[in-house]
Amino acid sequence: MKELHYDPVKRTWYQTFEEKANVMFGKFFAVPFKKEHHPKHFTFPCFMQDLKTGPLIGIMASPEKKGFIGNIPLFKRIQKTLYKEGGGISIVFTPDKLTDNGITGFCYLPEHDQWIRMKTPLPDIIYNRIARYKDEKELLAQIEKLTSLYHIPILNPSFFDKWELYLQLKDHETLAPYLPDTALLSQESLEEFFTNYSAVYIKKRLSHKGKGVYLITKNGHTFLMKTTATTTVLFPNIKKLIRYFQKEAALNDYIIQKAIPTVRMNGKKFDYRVLAHLHKNRFRITGIGVRMAKKQQVTTHVPAGGVIVSTEDLPIQTDIMAMERIIRICGKQLSHFYDDIGEFSADIGVMSDGMFYIFELNAKPMDFDEAIIKKQAAENITKVFYEKTDFIKQDIF
Repeated sequence: MKELHYDPVKRTWYQTFEEKANVMFGKFFAVPFKKEHHPKHFTFPCFMQDLKTGPLIGIMASPEKKGFIGNIPLFKRIQKTLYKEGGGISIVFTPDKLTDNGITGFCYLPEHDQWIRMKTPLPDIIYNRIARYKDEKELLAQIEKLTSLYHIPILNPSFFDKWELYLQLKDHETLAPYLPDTALLSQESLEEFFTNYSAVYIKKRLSHKGKGVYLITKNGHTFLMKTTATTTVLFPNIKKLIRYFQKEAALNDYIIQKAIPTVRMNGKKFDYRVLAHLHKNRFRITGIGVRMAKKQQVTTHVPAGGVIVSTEDLPIQTDIMAMERIIRICGKQLSHFYDDIGEFSADIGVMSDGMFYIFELNAKPMDFDEAIIKKQAAENITKVFYEKTDFIKQDIF
């Protein structure tokens, strides 16, 4: 383990251990040698391999006025974990602050419990935590040429599109039976689904945290629509229902999905939240949580009113081995279609016979409420950083 030092006044990096050879940091940056410290310097532990120090991780977040927004508790835990494991620096930045000359962003200092504004070289890897779909659509193109030119991998390159994801998973013969019947929304597909099923979900292709989800139930010749806002709307026919969605967006911005009659707990819908990380080219489960619907029965997401439940309280035993297999195959299939997937979460339902259904996979997992999963998530994504940048610290695996 070596130490790099940052001068916050001159906004420059330096090292004190190698005077005659070039010590590299980030992409193509040689860290100058200094004999004496700046009085207000900050020190960062780093790993070193063949005069290359690091890793330097750029955490890409959504812009907000003069700073950023995103999963700030996770960003803090990542830097704490890097310190704990003995090496690495993370800097949070917005896409407009990445240039050929490096990054201007913010670094969290665990020992001071504060953020400092900082300038670094180009990072070894970028961890995409842009929080909003519109930001990703508008801002990612700004950095793609630069990251391609300097061969900087982007971990978790984009949000998943629910329709594209369905097609990719359905393409795998083992995963296909675990997927609810799904189609792009149209009047014809909606009529066909209601010929076969009494209830369906309509979901925005690009949505998360339980937003943009509607449960439609056929009630004689009418249709009841429930939303996460505990609102119920009655439509006299399918044409009126379709017009409702046409006013909001193009119909092919939505998917329609069979509503699976999963096991209930005290009469309420629940499903599993499964977090997975890449480890030596294989995805493994980091943690399993359970979320149960409360006032509304549309989604179990906590931001939409869901509540946290322990797996021990469920009315059915959880088949961990079967879930591990599903997650492993999902991760392998995702890796065929997306570059540098390092993590994902899955929403999985279970039938009374123990059969699982994959409702959704998420490229940028929300923070789990369970403390042990929060801790393990930060540790495991840090391991992914080490593996992807070849700073592999053997004793942490």
